[in-house]
Amino acid sequence: MPIVEGENTIEQENTNSYNEINNTQEQEQNQIPQSTIATVEVTDEKTPIIFLFGAPNSGKTMTLVRLYRYLFKNQITIVAEKSFVTNDGDKYKEKCKKFTENANLDKAAEATKGVDFMLLKISDNGSDICQILESPGEKLFHPDPNEDKGFPVKYVSKIINSNNKKIYIIFLEPNWKDQSTRRRYVERIKLLKKKMDPRDKVIFLYNKIDESSTLNKKGRVVMSSLKKQINNEYPGLLNLFENEGIISRFWREYDCFLVPFQTGDYSVEQDNNTNTNIKVFTEGKDLYPKHLWETIKKCL
Repeated sequence: MPIVEGENTIEQENTNSYNEINNTQEQEQNQIPQSTIATVEVTDEKTPIIFLFGAPNSGKTMTLVRLYRYLFKNQITIVAEKSFVTNDGDKYKEKCKKFTENANLDKAAEATKGVDFMLLKISDNGSDICQILESPGEKLFHPDPNEDKGFPVKYVSKIINSNNKKIYIIFLEPNWKDQSTRRRYVERIKLLKKKMDPRDKVIFLYNKIDESSTLNKKGRVVMSSLKKQINNEYPGLLNLFENEGIISRFWREYDCFLVPFQTGDYSVEQDNNTNTNIKVFTEGKDLYPKHLWETIKKCL
C-alpha cells in the first residue's frame, strides 16, 4: 500500500506540474504584445489631399522641402498632422516635431525609408487649403521588378480610397533609368488612373528641368519641347490623359497639367564637426515652386 500511495502521490504531483505548465504557457501567451503595425488615418475628410507620387529618389522629399520654404516665405502655414500615423510607438509624432527644423537645414534631406509617411496641412489665415502627403517611393513603384511589392499596398490604398479629393503630383525626370523601367512606370500610372475619382486631378512634375533639352537660350522652358520629350521618354503616358471631346481637346490637349521643376543646387562639402562629407542643398529660383503652387490651386 505505501508503494501504491507513493505512486498515487507521484501521479498527483505530475498532474499538478502539468497543470502549472499549462497555466504558465497560457499566461505567457496572454502577455505576448499585440501587433504594432503602423496605421494611417485621414481625420480631415473634406480638405483635398496632394499626393506626391514617384519612385524612390525621384525628388519628392526635396520638392516638399522647397515648396515648404516658398510657402513659409509667403506667410502660408504648413504644419505636420500629428494624428495621421498611429500605433508606431510615437515615432511619427517625433518626426512631426522635427519637420520644420529639418526643412530649413542646408543638408539635403534623405529619402524616406520603410513605412515613413508624412501628412502636412496647408492653411492661410486660419483657413485650410489642402493637405499634402509624402510617402516612400518603394510603396508606389520600385525600379527593380524583383523588389516591387505590387500596387497599391494597404497604406496607399487607404488614402486613395479616402473621401478626399486628390491631386496627384506624378514625378518625371529626364534620362531616368532605362526604357523598360519607364514603360513599367507608365503602366503603374495607368493602374493609378483606374483608381482615381472623376473629380481627381493630375499634375506631371518634370523634375531636374535644368538637365533637359527643353530650355531656350534665356533659360525658359519651351512647353512644346517638354511635351515632345515626355512622349519620347515615357511613350503613351500623356495619351492616358488625352481629352476625349473634340472641342475640349481644341482648347486643352491633355486633361492634366505639366509643371517643370528644379529644387536647387547640390554640392558635397565637409562637416567640420564630424569630418565627414555631406550633401548640401542650396534652393533654386522661386519661379518653380511658385508655378507649382499656382497649379495646385487651380486643381483644388
